[in-house]
Amino acid sequence: MKKILKWSGVLFGGLLTFLLIAFTVLAIYANMQFKRRIPDRPLYAITADTTPEGIARGRYLMEEAMGCTNACHTPEDDMPLIGVVEEIRQGPIQVTFSAPNLTSDFTTGLGSWTDAEIARAIREGVDKDGRALVVMPSYNYISLSDADVSAVIGYLRSLKPVNNPIPPFQANTIAKMMMVLGAFGADPVQPPITAAQITPEIGTINYGAYLVKLGACSDCHGANLAGGTIPFSEPDAPPAANLTPGGELIGWTEDDFIRAVREGVKPNGKTLADSMPRYGTSPEDLAAIFAYLQTLPAAQPKQ
Repeated sequence: MKKILKWSGVLFGGLLTFLLIAFTVLAIYANMQFKRRIPDRPLYAITADTTPEGIARGRYLMEEAMGCTNACHTPEDDMPLIGVVEEIRQGPIQVTFSAPNLTSDFTTGLGSWTDAEIARAIREGVDKDGRALVVMPSYNYISLSDADVSAVIGYLRSLKPVNNPIPPFQANTIAKMMMVLGAFGADPVQPPITAAQITPEIGTINYGAYLVKLGACSDCHGANLAGGTIPFSEPDAPPAANLTPGGELIGWTEDDFIRAVREGVKPNGKTLADSMPRYGTSPEDLAAIFAYLQTLPAAQPKQ
């Protein structure tokens, strides 16, 4: 019995030591990855489209198709895109969530950034100083075409400068470890763009797929859009809908889909959950999205 207890103690001690070493290594790595410098990151040439048409396209993308205006960078009941700060305290996780000021203010916004630097931040997740951004969905925006990113920058350049200092994004070690493990989404840093990216022909299935990517639909509905539990949602929150032909859209018409996305009303008259944003995406673009969803393989959410 003494030998069994002795060896049990040795095994337990060894396991504890291994876990402690693993925790320490992960903590060191997580701190190294947080806002890490990306050496020799090239800048792909982009010029803001400040024509009326370009600004209108950029506004539409940011406010409706991509949801940047309402999702992160605009305080509630305040001016658009002036930046947001939120203190998050959940158990051992402590984060100062900071979404930057995107107005053209020179000292607190994007006034000192070049067009190419803004484009790189949006599509590649790397800031003007060559450091990795944090919790930036560049893994979705990497698909943004040259014309559309130029329009987005043109819209940002059109905004009235607002002096609104935003503190840097900060996180404790536990939160940084969670980020490295992918708990807060994929790594924002994406491969450098070195060739022209073209907008798919409007109204096509490929254009629908493009809009689904820009709209970050997979962040809630899953990589295969089969729905299921939404990451970091409340325990009693309803699951995201299955958008494949094997899910909730069976029997829906194009008009049903458009009404649901724009107004939050299902064909049976019931309303969608509040967790599903009401988008102002145009009916034409929603028709392209619906056509794309019909081409997906039928799937079921992971249990």
